[in-house]
Order: sequence, then structure tokens, then C-alpha cells
Amino acid sequence: MQPRRRAGAAWRLGVALSIALATRRAGASDAANWRAAFDKTYDAVVIGSGPTESLLASLLSANGRTVLQLEPRRTPGGVAASMDLQKMYERMGEAGSKPESKLKLGASEEYSADVAPKVLMAGGKELQMLVSSGLWQQLDFRRVHRSFIYRTKGDNEWDVHRVLVTKEDVLKTRCIPPLEKPKVVLMLAWLERFDESNPTTYVAGQLQKKRLNLAKMSAASFFRYWDFAPETTLLIACGLGSWSGSMAKLKKLPAIEMVRAMKRYKESFKTFQYMTSPYVYPITGIGSSFAKASAKVLATNNGISLVGRPIDCILYDASGRACGVTSEGVSVNAGCVISAPEHVPEAAEEAYSVVRMYAVLSHAPHKCKDARSCRLLIPGSQVGRKHDIHLVCSGPAHRIAPGDKWLVVLSTRVEGPTEGLTPLQVCVRNGPASTFDTMAPHNPCDYSSDDYHLLSSRNWVIQH
Repeated sequence: MQPRRRAGAAWRLGVALSIALATRRAGASDAANWRAAFDKTYDAVVIGSGPTESLLASLLSANGRTVLQLEPRRTPGGVAASMDLQKMYERMGEAGSKPESKLKLGASEEYSADVAPKVLMAGGKELQMLVSSGLWQQLDFRRVHRSFIYRTKGDNEWDVHRVLVTKEDVLKTRCIPPLEKPKVVLMLAWLERFDESNPTTYVAGQLQKKRLNLAKMSAASFFRYWDFAPETTLLIACGLGSWSGSMAKLKKLPAIEMVRAMKRYKESFKTFQYMTSPYVYPITGIGSSFAKASAKVLATNNGISLVGRPIDCILYDASGRACGVTSEGVSVNAGCVISAPEHVPEAAEEAYSVVRMYAVLSHAPHKCKDARSCRLLIPGSQVGRKHDIHLVCSGPAHRIAPGDKWLVVLSTRVEGPTEGLTPLQVCVRNGPASTFDTMAPHNPCDYSSDDYHLLSSRNWVIQH
């Protein structure tokens, strides 16, 4: 047995030396690659590799532009890179904190949590941009199993229901009274027939026909036409219409915009076979996978994506327009520069803050029934807030958690001071206690259409 142990030790030493040599050669090769990449002029330099920056870089590349994408951090995705279980614990707790072994959460590398998960509507503009950019072809998207909406029933009772999309949904649900159901069925039947380009489909009603002037009437007037009760209006507007805001603001929203949103939600079920919700989500999430897919798209059009490339400064021409960047003393020129806000803090201002809670469950979220993955909307008006709360949950269905676990991320905008509050109290009400994760989307400080130094907003990533 002793000689075998020596052989094993020698083998491990040989492997270690091989890895060290390969790493050294790779390091020299990487250095040569980035210097060679800086020898040419690009149409655009994109700083950062988050989902927004990766989408912008890919769109430019797919439209024939040469793009150099630089990520100062050593991980594809940068600040938005997907996290394994260990990184989740470190982000949410103190440095070096680890999950307790008695919790039996599984191996750390079996998790792939997005910092800001976003499910995409299958019929929405964002997915169309992914197709146009070439990212869609590089990613493996899977259906999100369910789409739910939360409601309060009075006396501190609450419930979760599927968003009402079809006649069958309406007839089965308990979230609206029986007398309201025929009205909703009629509206859904009209919506199915509605074609914005066909004037005859604007006519609604069975006995008394009326042409709806959707361009002039408000969304509130539209729901009044169908004689919906306030509770029904809230469930339809927030669920099917993806409305985020108070019901009072529906008076200022043109009815045609609400109808377009409801139609888009409903039509998204027809985008792919066997859709049971309008949403899709990529395998292992969007954080790091978008950056890796973007690198492949850029490579097809003489572009390149470099990770771990520090930025010394942004270069400006005589007129004050950004025209390149410098990294470790080497400069590269470009027609424009697009940057994530964290890399140009002097040019960005905080728009608002978002608080997020992460949870690992051994079952689907409470009252989300048989959902293998889901998106749950909690309207702000139902929990005494101005802004809605969004919950995204999945597990092995999208390979973001082990086989018997669900990874849940809950997010909402911060309202008021947060000192001394727990994440749940920040999400719902004020009160005493702990720490939580926040992220602040940014906007350009002084945007001008003539300014070639663009700032990519994080809004695409964190708004749901």
C-alpha cells in the first residue's frame, strides 16, 4: 500500500505542476491577446459585462459594428455575475461566513443565483432584442412554470392566485366573486379578437354595441366600461396588464396602452409550445451567461471581450467626446464609449435603491402550489407600499439550485430610511432590526444627445 500512496502523491504533484505551467502560459497568452486587441480602432468600447452592457455590445456587433468589451473584474458578468451558495452567504453576511452543514443545502457550486434575476416575457421587446442581438441563439431559455398574483382578503388574510388569462382561469378562480366572472370572460373574449390595425375589432358589447375610443379614453374608463369592481380591476390591471402603480393613476393612462400590455401578456402564451406562463428564463440565470454569450457574438464580427482588464481612464477628444480608454498604460481608440455606472461614478447619479432577499427552500413558496418555477407579483397597494414587490423562484428547472431545493429572490424599491430595519420590514413596513443587500440603479448626471460617452442604465436589469 505504501508504494501506491507514493505514486498517488507523485501523480498529484505532476498534475499541480502541469496546471501551474498551463496557468503561466495562459497568463502570458492573455497578456499578448489584450495588447493585440488594443492595436486596432473599434466602433465602440463597452465597459462592463453585466446583462445590460452585454446586450448593448451584442446589438452593436449584430448590426455590423466592431466592439471591444472590457470587464475590469475577473468574473464574466462583473457586479452582476451569478453567485454560488458560498458567494451568496458572503454577499449577504460577513466576510468568510459559510452555510451551516446541518442545513444540508447541497454543494455550493450547484447554485447559480442572479444578483438581480429577471424573467423575460416571451412576447416582449426585451426578448426581441435578445433575438436581434444574437444572444438568444447562444443561450438556453426554458419556460417559467407559473405566474401568480398576491391579494389580501381582509381580516389579515391573504392568498395567491394564477394571473387570469383564459376563460378557464376565470371559471376556476376564487379571487373574484361569481357575479364578476361573466364580465371578465366577456372582456377576455373581446381582447382575443382585438387587432389594433382593424377598426372593426374596437367594437365591444353583446346587446349594446359600442366602439371603444381607446386612444382618448383612460384605462380607468376602459375598466369602468366592463363594470368591474375595484378588486377585479386591480387583479386584471396588475396581473394581465402588468401595471405597476396606484389604481388612481389609471385615470391618466391611455386605454390603448393598457390594452396593448394585456394583449402582449396573453399573446406571449402562444410564443412557444406548452407555455403555462408568459415568461422564460435562461439556464443558470442571466448574470454570467449573458457575458459569456456576448463574447461569442462579438467574436463573429471581429470584436472581442476581455475579462479582468482594469480601466485607468476614459479618453476624450478636443470637443469633450469619449473616444477610447486606457488600460495599464495602453490606449485603444473607438467611435464611442458605453459604460456601466460603477465604472464612471463621476458621471452617474443614484436613481433609487432596490432591496433584495434571498432564500433557499425545500419546497415551492407558500401557496404557489405545484410551481416548479414561478414569478409572483405582490401589488404595492396590497401591502401598504407605493411600489410592487417581485418574487422570482426556480431550482433544478433552470439549474440554479440542486434537485430538491428552490432558490427564491424577492425584490422591491426602498421607500424611506432603512437603518435598523430587516429586509422584510423594508419590503413591507417600517419597524426594528438586521442587514440586507441593496443595489442602486443609476442614470447619467448630464445626458446630451451630442455626448458620445454613454452610460448604460441598470434599469433593464432590475425592473421586472
